[in-house]
Amino acid sequence: MCGLGPGGKVVHSFFLSSPTLIRRYGGQSGATGAAEHFAAKAMGIINQNLDTPSLAEIQAICLIIIHEWGSRNAVRAYIYLGQASRMVQMYRILHSHHAAVSDADRFLQDESFRRVLWLLYILDCLLTSTPGRQPALSVNDTSDVSLPCSDMNFAFGNAVFVQTINLSDPSRLPTGTRTDEVGEFGQIVLATRIWRDVVQMLMTTTTETFNDNVCSGLMAEIERLRASLSMQYVDKPGQINLHITMGSGFTYAMLHCMLHCASIFINRRRLLQYVTAPGFNLESWRLTPQCHEIIDRLFTSCHSTIAMLTALEAGFDKEGIICFPIFMLFSSFTASATVAYLSLKGLTPPNAVETAGHIVRDGLHFMQDGVDTWPLISSWLRHLAVMHRVLGNDAGAASPSVGGTSVPPTAVPADQASVKDEAASNPDTNPDAMDYDQSSNAAAPQAPLNNHTASVSESGRDSGRDSEPPAPPPRRSGVTTIKDRKSG
Repeated sequence: MCGLGPGGKVVHSFFLSSPTLIRRYGGQSGATGAAEHFAAKAMGIINQNLDTPSLAEIQAICLIIIHEWGSRNAVRAYIYLGQASRMVQMYRILHSHHAAVSDADRFLQDESFRRVLWLLYILDCLLTSTPGRQPALSVNDTSDVSLPCSDMNFAFGNAVFVQTINLSDPSRLPTGTRTDEVGEFGQIVLATRIWRDVVQMLMTTTTETFNDNVCSGLMAEIERLRASLSMQYVDKPGQINLHITMGSGFTYAMLHCMLHCASIFINRRRLLQYVTAPGFNLESWRLTPQCHEIIDRLFTSCHSTIAMLTALEAGFDKEGIICFPIFMLFSSFTASATVAYLSLKGLTPPNAVETAGHIVRDGLHFMQDGVDTWPLISSWLRHLAVMHRVLGNDAGAASPSVGGTSVPPTAVPADQASVKDEAASNPDTNPDAMDYDQSSNAAAPQAPLNNHTASVSESGRDSGRDSEPPAPPPRRSGVTTIKDRKSG
């Protein structure tokens, strides 16, 4: 997968497992500083060879995009994304006529290119989901390109044909030839497109223009993709443990994190529409079938997301340091923040209170462990810490004798920003973001749901904001949200 699975963590995990290199090249900045050093070296080599970009150089710039994104250099990552797309286009032109090679070698060359192209497509979906950022790849770049084949066929060089992202046959399919199944990576590409469509819906829908049929259609797409998965990739209890044993745990988790995250967004948007309706009464709505359906779906997706990351962590080499891909950590944050919001609003089912506490606590744990690797997630950590603290205080106030049993307090290291500092933070001082409707981002029970949308890609430092697309107007002071701004 080259960017979102185990291979996609290479820039950081390489240095995390190499203390000597970290000390030599990272200095005071540690693993991130060492990664920055080699990213700069790699970009120098890439730019020297722009006349004849190679597949290895395109793969390298994809890793650099992920590195810059995780380091909170959103503008730089976005610009590199555009450069990578042009390199792909020129590589395609320069290699349109194959040298005399065997069919097996040609298949491996073509499949390697397709996998790089689809990795770039995934990054494009994630990094250009903000209004004002145009996709780096056009429809023509991907419409007639086969999705990646199965990893098994790729590993053994079995030349097969696979359908395109529109699930149609590629134009080069010989007459009478049947297409093979879409591979694991290809399923992640399809899941990413659904996720991007969900984000697009959130960004273009208001309470006045909301149409539940659109949400139903998107949920149907998720279910269709799930139904099309091979037996070994079906989402069911214990399945990920088998994948961890086989070495495909991260691939399995990435696919289902993408689908669960999309499902959470859809059902949060439905929830938003109900709770902001005129005359809404929480006690009455709790008794409706719509409430039970939405809450059940949210808890199912949130619990599954956290359970997958927990299993990956438990199955990881005890001598190493696990490095989750950025999107997995975002899915974890989304799941934990959603459950925290439901708990703060009193929407947690009575039989799920303890589970809710574990989901929030475990999500905070993943943020704490991940922030040293990906500085991007520092704001998610701060906001989840605030919600976790409020939940703990509420539990203690409700029942002093068992206060904190469902949501035990977790200390946040001083260098990761204290809860007190976050609660008193000024608006617009650190506009990091990775969410789309803030239905689960309230840090206190009184915070209302709202449909403000933000982006997976907004993560620039203050010094780089001048080159960002225009930001939305500042909101009134109030409760801190995950954008490190205030909402009234």
